[in-house]
Amino acid sequence: MLTVLGYLLIAVFLVLVIKKKMTPFTGLIVVSLTAGILACVVNGIPVEKILTWIREGLFYTVDAKGKVKLGTMNTTIMILFAILYFSLMMNVGLFDPLCKYLIKKAKGDPLKIIMVTAFTASVVTLDGDGTTTILIITAAFVPLFKRMGMKLSNLAMLIILPTGLGNCLPWGGPLARAAAVLNLEVNDLFVAMLPILAVSFIYVFFIAYIMGKNERKRLGYMPGEKAIVSAEQIAEMVAVIENNDKELKRPGKFIFNLILTIAMLTILILGWISGAFVFLIGTAIALAINYDAKEQRERITANGGEAIAVTSIIIAAGCFLGILNGSGMAQAIATHIASLIPESLGSHTALIFAFLGAIACYALPVDAYYFGILPVIAPLAYQFGISPNEIGIASFMGQALRYASPTVPWLFLLMDRTEMSFGDYQKEFFKWSIPMFFIFIIVAVLTGQLPL
Repeated sequence: MLTVLGYLLIAVFLVLVIKKKMTPFTGLIVVSLTAGILACVVNGIPVEKILTWIREGLFYTVDAKGKVKLGTMNTTIMILFAILYFSLMMNVGLFDPLCKYLIKKAKGDPLKIIMVTAFTASVVTLDGDGTTTILIITAAFVPLFKRMGMKLSNLAMLIILPTGLGNCLPWGGPLARAAAVLNLEVNDLFVAMLPILAVSFIYVFFIAYIMGKNERKRLGYMPGEKAIVSAEQIAEMVAVIENNDKELKRPGKFIFNLILTIAMLTILILGWISGAFVFLIGTAIALAINYDAKEQRERITANGGEAIAVTSIIIAAGCFLGILNGSGMAQAIATHIASLIPESLGSHTALIFAFLGAIACYALPVDAYYFGILPVIAPLAYQFGISPNEIGIASFMGQALRYASPTVPWLFLLMDRTEMSFGDYQKEFFKWSIPMFFIFIIVAVLTGQLPL
C-alpha cells in the first residue's frame, strides 16, 4: 500500500505543477500532507506522527547508528543569504570596474566584443537571476551588435550558456534543491561540481572565440583597422553598467567588498565552515559596511523577493521529503523499482539517470524534476552502492540542456530582446549545448564523481 501511495504522491504532485494548478510551494505541502494522512490511516499510525516527519524533514534525523542527517533548513539559510549577498554585490557595483574596462578595450573588434560579452554575462549571472542577466547584457550589447551588423543569435548564446552554468552555483537554485533532497551540505555538491563548471566555462570562451573569428571573417574586419564603433557609442555601453542602480553604488568600498567576497568564496570552497554561516555573516558585514540602517532595510526588502521565492520552496520540500521518507513511501518505491532492474544494470544507475534525467530536466519544471523525480531515484541508487553525492552530480548533467525548455519563462524575454523565434533559438542552443552536456558527463566520469 505504501508503494501505491508513494507513486500516487509523486504523480499527483507532478501533474499539479506541470498543469500549473498549484505552485510548487503549495503542491509540495498540500499533496504530501494528504498522502501522509492516508498513510497514517491505512497503517494505523497516529496522525500527529506527521508533525514528527515534517520536523525531521526540516531540521534533522538521527539513524540507528547515531548518525545525524540534516533537513532542508540548513540549505534554506544558505540560499537565503547567498542570494542576498550577491544581489548586494551587484548593487554596490563590485564587478563594474572590470566590465567597463573590458568594454572599452574591445572597441570595434568583433572578436574582442564577443569575448567581452561572454565574460560580462558570466560575471552578471553570479547573482543567480537569469532575468537580471538578460536585461543588463541586452541593454548594453544589443545596440552595439546592431550597429556592427553582428548576429544577435550569437549574443543570445553568449548570455544563456554562462547563465546555465551560473545556475549551477550554490545560490542558483538547482544545487540547493538537490542538496535538500539528498540530505547533503550544499558545499559538498558545489566542490564536486567545480571541475565540471571550470571546464564548461573554458568551453564557453572557446565558443566565443570561434564566434568572434567567424564574425571577423563575415564582416570583413581585419585586426588593426579603425574601430567601427565610435567613442560615444562605447561610452553609452559603459553608461548602461554605471547607471544600473547608480544610487546604490559604493565605489569607495570596492577593495573591501572584493576582499570580503574572495575570503567568503575561499572558505566556502575549502569547506572550513558551513555555507549557511559563511553567507549569513558575510551578508551582515556587507550591509553594515556599505549602507546605513535605513538603506539596509531597503536592500533586504528589495533583494528579498527572489530569495524568498527560492527558500520557501526549499522549506516546503522539507515537509514533502519528511513525509515521503518518514512514512516509508520512499523506501517502498525504491524497493519496487529495484526489483524491476536487472542486477547487471544496477551499478550503472547514476550514468543512466544522467542521460534520462537530461530529458526530464528539459521536459519538466525544475521543482517537478528535483522534488518529483530525484526522491524516487536516490533511494534506488543507494541500494546499488551509489552515494548521495554521485546521484546528485548525475542529476545535474541535464542542466547543460535545461535552457532549451519552454518551461523556463524568462527565455522568452531573451528571445524577444535578441529577435529570435523559439525554433531558431532551440536550433542554435542545441548546437552548442549538446557538446556541453557531453563535457559535463566526461569530466564527471574522469573526476570520479559519476560512477560507470
